[in-house]
Amino acid sequence: MDKGMDNATSGSKMDKLETMRHSAAHVMAEAVQSIFPDARFGIGPPIKDGFYYDFELPRSLTPDDLPIIEAKMKEIVNADQPFLQEDVPREEAKRVMADQPYKVEIIDEIGDDIVSLYRQGDFVDLCRGPHVNSTGEIKAFKLVSIAGAYWHGDEHRPMLQRIYGVAFASEKELSEYLTRIEEAEKRNHRKLGKELDLFSIQEEAGPGLVL
Repeated sequence: MDKGMDNATSGSKMDKLETMRHSAAHVMAEAVQSIFPDARFGIGPPIKDGFYYDFELPRSLTPDDLPIIEAKMKEIVNADQPFLQEDVPREEAKRVMADQPYKVEIIDEIGDDIVSLYRQGDFVDLCRGPHVNSTGEIKAFKLVSIAGAYWHGDEHRPMLQRIYGVAFASEKELSEYLTRIEEAEKRNHRKLGKELDLFSIQEEAGPGLVL
């Protein structure tokens, strides 16, 4: 295989992985909605190594919520629900998403006459896609953290809760990734410095000064 073919194959694999990660974000949104029926959704894109989704929820999430959401995601994956795309008129999309103000805002920003929706099971989301054929094609994933994120990155807009996840094509790749992250955390120089007493914070020397 020549280098051009090899690069094309690599690109194809990455595109497929990105599509799976995007689909995993939708599955996470469905899982969150099953736990918090009044959840309001921001955006949920694929990112390097995984995905995230922003939510407005009735309470603050804690790390203890992640395994619960993850378990629900696995149920949805095991159900092997097809991802179905539907192109609808913009006003119809706004009607479907009427209880999702952030989605309606996005529809207004798009301004297109025809809007793409995706359904899996009873869950529907505003999305251009693409997605894998069904939830069963989502392989190895794990929810890893929670953060705050202003809607549209604007500090004057609502603060949403962002759940981050990672996803890979196999459990082996996921395990290797999590091991690398764990080892990197162990080697974190700040953590090592404190544990080995290489430096310490001395307030009497001045607020925040590192000695």
